[in-house]
Amino acid sequence: MRSSDKCPKCGCDDVAGPHFLVASYGAGSSLVLDLPQRTATLIGYTCAECGYTEVYSDRKGLQNIRKYGRFPLPDSEVEPGHCKFCGAEVSEGMSICTTCHAPLED
Repeated sequence: MRSSDKCPKCGCDDVAGPHFLVASYGAGSSLVLDLPQRTATLIGYTCAECGYTEVYSDRKGLQNIRKYGRFPLPDSEVEPGHCKFCGAEVSEGMSICTTCHAPLED
């Protein structure tokens, strides 16, 4: 939508934006991007017909995501019973890793 000015969901060409959404770490935020102690400005575009919205990060936010974002480890480095993001040991039945707070698969 950002470059085509057309909704990929319904085909409408009535696209509103950019809308600037600020994601930040901490209480009181309406939208939180999970980057420890970092922020990213998010830019949104919304279809005025169906409401479909796409959100993009600004350049500084993208740098923060690349540096501090959560990326899974290669499968060959993850042992059973360990978090696929940080490698910490996790107990059966846990829903998030207590070390990096990544969601765990069931």
